[in-house]
Amino acid sequence: MAKVSVIIPVYNVDKYLSKCLDSVIAQTCSDIEIICVNDGSTDNSAQILSEYSNRDSRIKMITKPNGGLFSARHVGMVSAAGEYLLFVDSDDWIEKTLVEKTLNKITETGADVVIFGAYSVKGKSVSKGMYSVNKIPAKFKERILSLKDYENNLFAFPPTAWCKLYRRKFVEDNNIRFQEIKDGEDQLFYLHTMLTAKSVYILDENFYYYVKNRAGAITSDTRKTSVSPILNFYAAEDLLKKLNLTKKFYFLAADRYFSKALSWYGKCGDDFKSEYYNKLMELKQHLDTTYPDGWWKYLDVDRRDNYLSLKIKTFIARTKRKIKKG
Repeated sequence: MAKVSVIIPVYNVDKYLSKCLDSVIAQTCSDIEIICVNDGSTDNSAQILSEYSNRDSRIKMITKPNGGLFSARHVGMVSAAGEYLLFVDSDDWIEKTLVEKTLNKITETGADVVIFGAYSVKGKSVSKGMYSVNKIPAKFKERILSLKDYENNLFAFPPTAWCKLYRRKFVEDNNIRFQEIKDGEDQLFYLHTMLTAKSVYILDENFYYYVKNRAGAITSDTRKTSVSPILNFYAAEDLLKKLNLTKKFYFLAADRYFSKALSWYGKCGDDFKSEYYNKLMELKQHLDTTYPDGWWKYLDVDRRDNYLSLKIKTFIARTKRKIKKG
């Protein structure tokens, strides 16, 4: 049985897939299985997977009808036999020492999760972007952490499925799953992981290369056409109830996802903006009623608001609450 199961969801990425697979095959730790879930691709992705699986026996190709990223990752998780799980998106690639170094650290520390950073790739430019370890406060790096250490900084780490090596038993015992939504499906997975892990270790290195604005990717379109951040909050609220956590965590989740939801309203496509506004106002009313001590109480959202005006209004609302709280 392989030590690490590398799960790669694949959908219409024939221009990127070979680079991704080459980076996984070239790992300095070869004790891996590579589970590639072809999620109903209509380009040459299936052919590329077939060619690679014929050349490397560690590659396991699974073909299924298109069901979305969350669905493909779930299928990969069910099929995984390794002691540890690593998620890699098929348009990204990884450093050749990723598995070796994270496996050594998770074995050494006994952590449930090892977190590392990612470079951002845009065209030919590689930078230390939003998922880089540079964004993580120094006090958390290269040490074993528990929830008590980061409970006030719950979103200080990359909130993605990738950038982490997981102990599979931990994921299964806590029934950690992806949210069944169009995008932002790994937000709940991230939150559930950070709230239930007995120990987390932060490696102060970037091992992952995240490709931004790929043609055809959900994240490449700046016009928002889903209510994902709003759904993220409701799912987070349900999770917090199940875990019986204190109000502090509800406010942290509300702050995170309502802020995101406001940001998305400023980026909505014209044909979707009215529908999104109604859902946003439903969420605000819920927050005002259930969590009346939040900054959102001081916020007035207008249908005509844009991204910039909402940023300004949010800043003012936060400031008013700080003054009120003394």
